[in-house]
Amino acid sequence: MTKSYSNTKKGRSEIPKTAGAYNLKNRQGKTVYTGMTKNLNQRIKQHHYDKTKHFTSASVSPTKTKAKAKQVEKNRLSNNKPKYNKENK
Repeated sequence: MTKSYSNTKKGRSEIPKTAGAYNLKNRQGKTVYTGMTKNLNQRIKQHHYDKTKHFTSASVSPTKTKAKAKQVEKNRLSNNKPKYNKENK
């Protein structure tokens, strides 16, 4: 299940602390970065302080394992081709 959260203090605090894949989206709703992690909440908070990847919302897909998160990330990368992912430069 994918859910979106705003890039606000309240929105970021609601992100689950589980493994999963995520998309960071700009003001136009376009995905600018896709990633996966073992702790969605912690990782997206780290992106908040990264001034090179401006985003207004994050869409997350929590998973039970990091391996499943990697699989979801791979699918999202092939579908979205985000601007800031190294594979797409």
